[in-house]
Amino acid sequence: MDGVAVLRISGVVRREDALMLLQSIGQSSAPVRGSFILDFQGVEHVDYHVFVLFEEWFSSSPGIVMSGLSDYLLDIFAFVQRRNAIPIYPDWRKALNYLVVQRARLGEPLIAGMTAGS
Repeated sequence: MDGVAVLRISGVVRREDALMLLQSIGQSSAPVRGSFILDFQGVEHVDYHVFVLFEEWFSSSPGIVMSGLSDYLLDIFAFVQRRNAIPIYPDWRKALNYLVVQRARLGEPLIAGMTAGS
């Protein structure tokens, strides 16, 4: 993956779910080349262990951001957060704008398949 992917998460997220997510984006075996937005807008509850995993695994990956966390989920994240390692945005569009600007600053291609006027 070399562009920006929005991963929409929903329901209740357990540690096992987070491990499957990490494996699916390749973080467990190789560094991330593209950027990912983890959108929590449809999430009702997150096991706090999930945020511990995300902070540990994503702290060295500037191309991963989170969006759409409710106040309830932000409270859980704040409970386990040790450092400000993962940027958080109110919605995936604001997160996408951030990533597009960051990638442009680094001289990386923007979004794969993006056309003028999209």
